[in-house]
Amino acid sequence: MRKNPYKAVAFYFNTFMIAALMSCSAEEKASEPEAGKRQRAPVAHPQLITSQTAHNYPGEIRANRETNLSFRVDGPLVDIAKNPGERALRGELLMQLDPRDYQDRIKILEAELDGALARADKASKDFTRAKQLFEKDVIAKADYDLARSISASENAVAKNIRAQLSVAKHQLNDTSLRAPYDGTVTAQLVENHEMIQAGQIVMRMHDTSTLEITTNIPENDIGLLALEKGNTAVLTVPSLRDRLFTAALKEWSTEADKTARTYRVTFSLQTPEDQSLLPGMTAEIRLQNLKARTPVMTVPLDAVTADLEGNSVIWVYDEKSGSVQPKKITTSEMHDDSRIIVTGGLDAKELIVTGSTHFLVKGMQIEPMKSSPMENRQTGYRKGQKSLL
Repeated sequence: MRKNPYKAVAFYFNTFMIAALMSCSAEEKASEPEAGKRQRAPVAHPQLITSQTAHNYPGEIRANRETNLSFRVDGPLVDIAKNPGERALRGELLMQLDPRDYQDRIKILEAELDGALARADKASKDFTRAKQLFEKDVIAKADYDLARSISASENAVAKNIRAQLSVAKHQLNDTSLRAPYDGTVTAQLVENHEMIQAGQIVMRMHDTSTLEITTNIPENDIGLLALEKGNTAVLTVPSLRDRLFTAALKEWSTEADKTARTYRVTFSLQTPEDQSLLPGMTAEIRLQNLKARTPVMTVPLDAVTADLEGNSVIWVYDEKSGSVQPKKITTSEMHDDSRIIVTGGLDAKELIVTGSTHFLVKGMQIEPMKSSPMENRQTGYRKGQKSLL
């Protein structure tokens, strides 16, 4: 009898399918223990934090005193005693105008004063004699009044010339431009032998024995800072990344800039001995809030996700059932770079999943890993944190 080839094919196909099904069944049985394992996830309680939040603001370093210098009188410039970059002690000569016209003016006034004093002396003596004669009824009252008037007039003339002479001497002194304090010349704006006008800025200088840094604080932050003269802050400079400087609060504005809505705050610090800080350098001032604040609840930023409607969601772990459930919360601003403030929808006693939330589904069983707290719940200070203001 001839064998049917289709029956042979069917036999081999059925044998192959049975073997395949037995293999899949064996794989499923082998994988059953693996499927029974729970996914591990870090959990922790929300943290109540009352820490002093640090605020960083940019600023520019400048000298404690910066002055535009000018002469109070006119005249040709005849000498430049100090050049930019040179130190000058208080009272040292910086520039000199030609003093000859002012010296001549003094000589003229001195001569006029001598004549006026002589006339005033004669008039005074005439008045004394007239007074004596009037008391004896020798001269008329009109002659007496005339002598008194002439004496008073000549004395007034002498007094006026004396005042002019004093002004002339001051003007002569003003032909010399002198340093108002110990400092460094920063700019020379005129050349020698130029004609200088009174009030024209001819030189600049500054005093770098003390430096200042001024920054602008936004109106949202100014109320959080304890502004008290002498409070300290930390100063950092981009060009000196490995160094920290301490600055003291000097003054602050209580009126906001009408455009930027910021408040001007100024700190001062002693110039380092190595002169590493110079006016014009950009810097960053780090301020610390010292005012008492109501504790705020914070959670790690990685613990917060969003649902399809855009609501903030956090995953709460139930210790009894070992499962997680999503929960809507209300968030506020960032507390720092890694934690966000929660204002509603969450209890501080609840355990939340703090990471690896992307694989979670409602009712999922997980194996919790307790997170070590980064911050103390009572004080809110991080390990090693120090007050900066």
